[in-house]
Amino acid sequence: MDIIFDFVLNHFKVIELIVFWYPITMGLLWVVGGIIYYFRIERKEPLPLPSTPMVSVLVPAYNESDNLVDVVQHLNELNYPNYEILIINDGSKDDTAKYATALANKYERVRFVDLQENCGKANALYLGYLASKGEYLVCVDGDSYLDKDCLRYLMSHFLNPHNGERVGAVTGNPRVRNRSSLFAKIQLCEYASIISLIKRTQRIWGKVMTVSGVVVAYRKAALMDCGLWDRDMITEDIGVTWKLERNFWDIRYEPNALCWMLVPETLKGLVKQRKRWAQGGQEVIMRHAGIFKSWRRKRMYPIYIEQVMSTLWVVLWLLLTLTEIFKLCFGIGSYMPYLWKSQYLSVICMVQFIVALKLEKRYDKTIFKYMLVAAWYPIVYWIISGLVALAAIPSTIKSRTINLARWNSPDRGIGTDTQKLVVAVTESGTNDETDGIVIPDRKTSEDESPIIDGKQVLWKRIIEIVFTCAAWAFILVYFAYCIYGYGCLVLGKTPISIWIYNTEMLMETKRLLFVTLIILLVEIVFMIFWKEYNRIRFGRLNRRKFMPDVTTEQVAEFFDLPESTVSGMQELKILTLTRNGIPDDFKAERKFFLSEKTEANRKTDRNTNKKQL
Repeated sequence: MDIIFDFVLNHFKVIELIVFWYPITMGLLWVVGGIIYYFRIERKEPLPLPSTPMVSVLVPAYNESDNLVDVVQHLNELNYPNYEILIINDGSKDDTAKYATALANKYERVRFVDLQENCGKANALYLGYLASKGEYLVCVDGDSYLDKDCLRYLMSHFLNPHNGERVGAVTGNPRVRNRSSLFAKIQLCEYASIISLIKRTQRIWGKVMTVSGVVVAYRKAALMDCGLWDRDMITEDIGVTWKLERNFWDIRYEPNALCWMLVPETLKGLVKQRKRWAQGGQEVIMRHAGIFKSWRRKRMYPIYIEQVMSTLWVVLWLLLTLTEIFKLCFGIGSYMPYLWKSQYLSVICMVQFIVALKLEKRYDKTIFKYMLVAAWYPIVYWIISGLVALAAIPSTIKSRTINLARWNSPDRGIGTDTQKLVVAVTESGTNDETDGIVIPDRKTSEDESPIIDGKQVLWKRIIEIVFTCAAWAFILVYFAYCIYGYGCLVLGKTPISIWIYNTEMLMETKRLLFVTLIILLVEIVFMIFWKEYNRIRFGRLNRRKFMPDVTTEQVAEFFDLPESTVSGMQELKILTLTRNGIPDDFKAERKFFLSEKTEANRKTDRNTNKKQL
């Protein structure tokens, strides 16, 4: 029995070490990577565009009638001369199709693809590829605004004469528009301090493994080379990124390509979003485990391991938390060491947030005023992430038997109600397709801002202030006591013990700080060395010359359609696709199948994809 007890105890100590040191190690790595990226890449001005090739801006929409008009009007004002806007209605149940039709009739560069059945965002993009005329695709969510220079920043990577031929996709910089609630403010800090830092660091590694589906540009030839989006994956952006990387296409991050988006502001909406993200990460782990069979894909190994570790950490953290709660209920052990280490983690987390927000301030001048709510992130989000990651596992297993990953109406934020555009409707209904909807001209002003910073309900605001002050009080008292305690030790005095703080805990913090500094130094040396190695080994390596434009014949062959059908679809102003196929007006020899495939056909497609990879 003693042997078994010692075995369990030792393994429990390993779990404690992983749960504590993994976020510290990765947080410091992201900070180091973000700083190196800034000095080596970000602060440099992008190269001027040698040309402005045709770009198709794809806007997949499902129940976006409240946002679509304003979004498309913003897209119509981009500072780029040669682009089209392709609205793709994925079987919406509201008036999205009517507004999209009215927009297509009003604006010359706007076209509309109306899918009669909801088959998922990936499927909408899949068919948008078929109907698009541009050589490059920019995908934007139906509730998001692009900065006026966004296309220029994205295209600068593809057209770079040094190594642009290797670039398959460029992901932009999502910024949170709605900032009316605590959840929205926390996500604002998260996108700036976690997601953006990760992408910067991965760019230094040489492998950005997740584009942001809300704003991303693709080379059309690269998408065809990897088989387009996986329509059975819940997160099409993660899936297609891994496919591009497996086919040795580079993925870039462009922080200047700003996109202003809406985020969930309710707990239900946030949980739904995070569950989808967790499921997408787990699906990638299951689907791309085969990269270890090829040494040529060795640069993907660290990213895959990090993806596995991030999921494993959440599970272990939740297991450790539940175990400690159980022990406390029965009076076993003490919570003080864990509370002390949690405070140390919080301080490291705040350092990460400060560095990241400093990097992001050039894109959002007011971002530092939301720094106070960052104290909620380790408390609230780790709990939510742990529970959601576990809840996503059954959905991930179930997804292997589903053919099309459909979407539901997302939570667009409680602070957006006052921002809905008023659209005029005539009494007579002059257009049967639009029910008389008239799109008014958009009024612009010099001080126009996409940020929605409405007032919060009073009682919620009070709770936010009280708990935010309490969280920062813990951090500041901890930090102040450490400085005071170290000063006492230097002077040969015994520091005064207050509440949970004592000399033993102080010495523990000293050991933690020493190990943290060692890890930081090792990561700095490693990242600098790895950056230089990638530059020398792969920086000038031309794996492929600039590929010619994807021709209509190639697209027709890929989709198994007549060339005349594809060219006709690319020229139509309004295109309606039914459940069973394309319109009869094209006299297609073969119906393009939009609905679920049989299990045999699905397996055939997967085998084909494997052969391509």
